[in-house]
Amino acid sequence: MDARRAPKPGPAWLPRSRTPTRGPEHDLLERALAVHVWPDGAPRVVFREPELPTGYPDAVAVFIAEGRRAFPRERMGLREEHTRVLHHLHTVGSSTEEDISSLLRLTLAKCQAILADLARARLLQLTEHVVPEPLEATFVAERIVAIEAKVSDWRAALRQAVANTWFASHSCILLPAERFGPAVRDEARAQGIGVVTYDGSATAVAVRAREQEIPASHGSWLVNEWAVRHAGLAVSA
Repeated sequence: MDARRAPKPGPAWLPRSRTPTRGPEHDLLERALAVHVWPDGAPRVVFREPELPTGYPDAVAVFIAEGRRAFPRERMGLREEHTRVLHHLHTVGSSTEEDISSLLRLTLAKCQAILADLARARLLQLTEHVVPEPLEATFVAERIVAIEAKVSDWRAALRQAVANTWFASHSCILLPAERFGPAVRDEARAQGIGVVTYDGSATAVAVRAREQEIPASHGSWLVNEWAVRHAGLAVSA
């Protein structure tokens, strides 16, 4: 995909994304996704070319457990700066305003404003220390699957797929069936990247992606918050 294409702004509750360019790779992705049989059911939402700090993955599928409760409307206003602080807190367990400000290179006033937003969204508690709410109560994504589609340049697809492991639990490339061979298989396995092939009528999983724990970064939280908004989970009083 052409990285020079400008992203189109979307509604505030959705990620920014690029307008897909019609062509062989776009057609490959559309046709494959239309017939792909997902393990354990279909994803709750699939984002197309969302803007992430690592680039524009062709597709990001988010799986959410059934029966998730609604969340405060304040989550609708969270931005990337909020997810950076939130992921940091879940990494360290608890902290102080001063330490968060110093480690994340935020002014104390900015840090306090972000923490207040997160507290209103019921994502953390502000006492003597800043303590995040339990992950199982706030992080809804069970799986985040990133997909890169390429008609011929599978090495380029693998490079982007490796970058996508920054936020995804599973990162895959999608290729025409005739492009899959031992070189693709061996390199994908070495990198932990999955390979899905499409033969014109059906998809097949040629290499299973290595699963990694999420949230893996604040990018995982970004995708999580998009899913919360898109799925209409941030609606409670």
